[in-house]
Amino acid sequence: MIKTILKNSYIQKEIGTHSATVIFSHGLGDSGAGWIDVMEEIQSRNNGHIRFICPNAPVQPVTLNGGFKMPSWYDIKSLTSRGDEDPAQVDESKNIIETIIKHEIEEEKIPAERIIIGGFSQGAALSLYTFYSQTETKLGGCIALSGYLPLATKFVVKPLNKEQPLLMIHGDCDQVVRHQWGKLSFDHLKSQGIKGEFLTLNGLGHHSSPEEINLMTKFINEVLPK
Repeated sequence: MIKTILKNSYIQKEIGTHSATVIFSHGLGDSGAGWIDVMEEIQSRNNGHIRFICPNAPVQPVTLNGGFKMPSWYDIKSLTSRGDEDPAQVDESKNIIETIIKHEIEEEKIPAERIIIGGFSQGAALSLYTFYSQTETKLGGCIALSGYLPLATKFVVKPLNKEQPLLMIHGDCDQVVRHQWGKLSFDHLKSQGIKGEFLTLNGLGHHSSPEEINLMTKFINEVLPK
């Protein structure tokens, strides 16, 4: 399975000795190719020791788009509600991320705490869900851009990664994943004792920006130093 996943991923290999990994998941309808340039830029800022892996979501029907098939980590029914995601689909995609994590630990000999998972929009949602549902793997940290917590009404944070750092960033002009949804997700996680910060970027819509990339780079530098 891991060979297929990695073959279907965009990978920015380390420059020199590989001692840390970032696994970054794209949003609905996108692919790993949409983020690999950002990862390359972050790597160029004194992060040559980090391997960046941007996996591709499975192609499946999306209710929001009339059942049209597109890259999606799980089905999205509407933009006006959250929490009605299909648990089986979310867990299937979580398994993809966990398979990459396992490969990095067992085959690449990267300590779990030298691995960050993150993503944008639906990929951010998947990363939050994966990060806080770990029971055996204590990861380095999590980055969630323009995201939210799926299955939030029933989600209980597992203790293992509560103390590990989280960076959530959300634009206050996001018309796709509302800023309020992101903040509510963070507050829900915070109420369960997680350690992290939620940053609002004024004027930012549902996309990234140089300021956001700078904040990501700072977080990665701090969590995964050389």
